[in-house]
Amino acid sequence: MRYELTLPEGVPTGERVIIGRWHKEIGDYIQKTEVVLEIETPTSILEIESQVEGMLGEILCDTGTEVAVSDVLGIIEDDQPEPEAEEAAEEQPDEAAEEEAAAAEETLAGPAPSKRIPITDRARWLAMASGVQVEGLSGTGPGGRIIVRDVEDAIAHLKTGPAEPPAEAAGTATKQIPLSPAEQVLAQRMSQAHRDIPQYNITVVADATHLIAWRKARKDAPRITAIMIKLSAEALVDHPRVNATFLGRSWRPNTSANIAVAVDTPHGMAWPVLHNCQSKTLKQIADELTDLAAKAREGKLNAHDAIDANFTITNLGMFDVEVFNAVIWPGQTAVLAIGAIRQEPVVVSGAILPRHIVRLSLGCDRRVVEGAFGARYLTRLKQLVEAAKL
Repeated sequence: MRYELTLPEGVPTGERVIIGRWHKEIGDYIQKTEVVLEIETPTSILEIESQVEGMLGEILCDTGTEVAVSDVLGIIEDDQPEPEAEEAAEEQPDEAAEEEAAAAEETLAGPAPSKRIPITDRARWLAMASGVQVEGLSGTGPGGRIIVRDVEDAIAHLKTGPAEPPAEAAGTATKQIPLSPAEQVLAQRMSQAHRDIPQYNITVVADATHLIAWRKARKDAPRITAIMIKLSAEALVDHPRVNATFLGRSWRPNTSANIAVAVDTPHGMAWPVLHNCQSKTLKQIADELTDLAAKAREGKLNAHDAIDANFTITNLGMFDVEVFNAVIWPGQTAVLAIGAIRQEPVVVSGAILPRHIVRLSLGCDRRVVEGAFGARYLTRLKQLVEAAKL
């Protein structure tokens, strides 16, 4: 029987979804719940598991293809015959013979011209990564399809060939590195943000001395990002315009602080979402952040891990960046950028003392968050950081 492979529940209907990497090739055997492919949304990379056991019979959407929720991505076949097909075969035995004869005639006449090179997705990815041109390869897979083994043979041939290109080619060759599907989505969203969102940025300087002392006094102190998620969520409760969703001609205040966090991964940036942060303890947030960051780097985020964010935090302090401006994600109304915490001389009660200083920058959508609204939120967040009551 044939089973259709579709997008999992939880992927938003209006979300742009692109096929990432297929983990299986046509003809591969698949266990139930085994990962078959990856999809890339504007915020994450998600894995799709098979709900049945069988063989991957068809790949209907290649890597890089944009798909809708209703699209069928592939076909998984098991060893159970289709009842209707079995009956049709018994009733019309001559029809199969006619199809075989027609197929034989096509073979004799030669393959129909096609603009598309028949190649499996894993083979295509391997070719792109190794610089192999697939146009000149001969496929040994079913129907002349290029498979991984063909690309590996071509790579081996390249290694045994000339070490350097001719002088002419070396002088004129220009290497182009294509964006991954996830990077293409990010590029489009950021272009949309710069084009459509009237963003302004404001920065405050907060004294994090008590916060650093609090962390040093604990053996298993949470990361600064986890602390900032907790404090940001607390501040969002009383500032609905900052914790909002922009809807074009209106905006909707959100009762939950669902905070997306920028995570650097081998696949590009990912934004896992911590839901209902306003009602979670610092330890719960720290544990969840650690888990989601690991899943993001391994490409194992599921649909729930990447949806419904209404505020974003990005921290570049670990890269020694003091202050920067982040871009608001379309649909949201604000983004918080956290810089490095540095020891600086500060005047305290007339004396110059060393203090730990952090700069917090808030990017605001002017259509919803007017200057005073953004300033009030940032002032409240500064108070929470300096009080360090965790």
